[in-house]
Amino acid sequence: MEEAQKREILEKAKKVFFEAMLDGYAGGENRRSVKVWDEDGYKTITYTTEDGKYKVVDRYCETPLSDKSCGTTTIFFRTGLIWSAVWWMSYWGRYPKDIIPFLKSCLRSAYERGEFVGGRGPYAVSENNTEYLNFPRGSFSDFVGHESISPDFKDPLGSHKYSGMSML
Repeated sequence: MEEAQKREILEKAKKVFFEAMLDGYAGGENRRSVKVWDEDGYKTITYTTEDGKYKVVDRYCETPLSDKSCGTTTIFFRTGLIWSAVWWMSYWGRYPKDIIPFLKSCLRSAYERGEFVGGRGPYAVSENNTEYLNFPRGSFSDFVGHESISPDFKDPLGSHKYSGMSML
């Protein structure tokens, strides 16, 4: 595959990432996404573009034994009858249930603007004495970082680490 074609596929994958995230976990409307609770404890949200060329699979798990969670997001591109992975990320950490709405709001704010900040929320959001901070390094093709949510600049209530890369 030529480099120009790889760049084009990856640029479109980035746009599809935002569409899928807004339709899935962060947006919650699930207009195009299919959400499945697997018997192994994973929740899988699958988003397929209208033209059928891209598929995003966000697969994560939580446990009732703690406030920890982890997951992966993979973007696939269809070539003929075959789906090929073109981009991947993983994320892991912990957040108490009561701050999840704030987390989702932060994620949505970056996704709605089409701003890739490690695949998570913006660099900083402050609301009602609660602060979201995100520290990414890299670009859509190769990145790593961490985010946290803290009340009044005190010890974090929770955090996630994340990393990802292009598969092309």
